[in-house]
Parts: sequence; structure tokens; C-alpha cells
Amino acid sequence: MSTAPIETTTRPLTVLVTGATGKVGRNLVRHLLENGHHVRALTRRPDTAGLPAEVDLRPGDPTQPDAVAEAARGADAAFWNWMGFNGAGASTSVGALASEVAHVVYLSAAQLQHGTRGVMPGVWADVEEAIKATGKDRTFLRAGGFAANTLGWAEAIRAGDPLLMPYPEAVRSSVHEADIAEVAWRCLVEPLHRGRAYEITGPEQLTQRQEAEAIGEAVGHPVTVRQQDIDEARAQYTAWSGRDFAEATLGYYATLVADPERVSDDVEHITGHPARLFTQWATDHREDFAPLGTAQEARRASDHAGALRAPRRL
Repeated sequence: MSTAPIETTTRPLTVLVTGATGKVGRNLVRHLLENGHHVRALTRRPDTAGLPAEVDLRPGDPTQPDAVAEAARGADAAFWNWMGFNGAGASTSVGALASEVAHVVYLSAAQLQHGTRGVMPGVWADVEEAIKATGKDRTFLRAGGFAANTLGWAEAIRAGDPLLMPYPEAVRSSVHEADIAEVAWRCLVEPLHRGRAYEITGPEQLTQRQEAEAIGEAVGHPVTVRQQDIDEARAQYTAWSGRDFAEATLGYYATLVADPERVSDDVEHITGHPARLFTQWATDHREDFAPLGTAQEARRASDHAGALRAPRRL
């Protein structure tokens, strides 16, 4: 893709990254360091973060305004990843962040169905409003579903068990975390993205059944998908997210059967290359789904426990 020269920052920036130990965050940290910028990471467990030595680790998380302000002090910009199921407390933390940095890039969520535009209602809209209220420069990365959410299927696939899905024909435009991170990096260092909001999706529409089949092809053995009882699914979702979020999530998946998520070209517009296919994501993560020995299984279960308990995109 041919593009005109892009204005970028002329000096190294100091960037605070929240969610730096997640899949998007780790990719973003790498981009920033490789391009000469300084990175701070706000993390609950600096001792187990496993980030490069150059990263300035700060203890705490986005729900702690004092920790946010301390970590952001002297930084130029921040990548903001609010992990709560609702916006309670977000405005206070966002205010603490905005008191210290000039530009906030927020990982939000998009409405992607026919006739819809803008931010997904709920926690994402609430946090966007809190950031707008600060008056600081901001960029909103309104992502679609994360391809990495399918890691929740890993245990069943590794065991060779059928995947249970309440809506296997729900159609997503799932996005690779590497694309989200690359877009975030560009938006942090290229001034033209300030004040804008982007739709960050993958380049294709696939049913959840087709995503499971793509993982099976990457791993080298077929994956069986079965329809899950909706009450069983509701109980499982409620256990990790609470009833309100569970109902919203299941209701959204139900609509995706007949009204799929659209595809955006914003990733290509910003990065200069097409968004990665889901088959690429599955290939990149095939080890996460491959059968493991008993000792490996125990270690992998421990590694992924925190990630699978974290809030997922609708």
C-alpha cells in the first residue's frame, strides 16, 4: 500500500503503558522500545511481569488513581486499557492520568453491525466520556472482537473435547493483537491521529465455528463444535463477569448470527499493510492449543489462569 510520508515525533517519548503484560501490551512495548522510545509499565506484579529490562516498572493498576498519577508523572503519553466490567472509578483514574500526560490512547470497543457506528455502549462508552471530559488530546482505538479471546477454547481443544458454543454461527471480524499494538504505537507517535477514533478489526468475517476450524487446521487435528445450552452458557458467563455483562454478551452474540460484524480498513490505513488473517493468528498461537504432557499442562494452566479470568471483549 502506497502512502504519503507520515509526520512522526522528532524526539524519544516516554510512554506509560497499562496492560503491558497482556498480549496487546507486550507487542506495543516491543514496538516502542525498538523505535527508541522510553516505556513505563503500570503493573500489579512487577516481580513477575517478564518485560524487557529497559522498561521502567511501576507497581499498581488503573483502578488506583494515586498509582496512576505517580506512574504517569513526567510521561508524554499513555496507552490506557481499562479492564473493569463497568466504568465505576474510571473517571477518577482517568483524571489522575490526564493531570500528568498530554495524550491518551484508549483501547475501546466498536459497534460494528449494520446501521451502527461509534463506541460500544457500556463500560467502553463510559471510559471514553471520562477521557473526553479531561480536555486532553486523545485517540480512541475501537476494536472488534479479539482473536485472542479464542484462547478460552484452548483447554477443550488440547484435550480433544468438543467445543461448546451457544452461538457457533455468530459472525465476527476478529482482530490479531499484533495489529492492535501496531496501530496503538503509530497513534502514540504520529500526531495526525490525535483527536480521532478508529475501528480496529480483522480483514474478514468468520463464524465462531470457522474460527475453531482454523485453529484445528493450525494444530493439525479437527476441532468439533457443538451447540451449547443457553442456560448453561449464561451460568458460565455470569460466573466470571457478573449477570449484567453476561446477558449483554450473550445477547450480542445472538444478533451476530444474522447481523455480522463488518470489516474496517483502518488497520491498513494506519499501518500501511492489511490486517492479519485469523489463520495467521491461529498459526502464531498453535502451541497454545497443541496437546501437552501432564507437567506442561499444569504450567500452561497456571500461565493462562489470570488471562482467562480477565474481562473479554464482547
